Amino acid sequence: MAAKEKSHVLAEAQGWTLAHAQGYVDGLSFRRRGKRAPMSALVGRDEYSQGFRAGYFDRGTPGDPGTPPTSAKL
Repeated sequence: MAAKEKSHVLAEAQGWTLAHAQGYVDGLSFRRRGKRAPMSALVGRDEYSQGFRAGYFDRGTPGDPGTPPTSAKL
């Protein structure tokens, strides 16, 4: 599933804004690729930045890192 679709699914399932969901998906992507998070996403206070940090630093449950906070299928 493309990142844009994942963002829409998460936003709807979690009740997040689209910007927050897009940030979350981007944060997951950066972490999974081993890329360093951009400073703007780490210090920003907007919805996107908050979502990015949630995705980048979320470790999920033991044995299943990086999963969204609910059972929403992506």
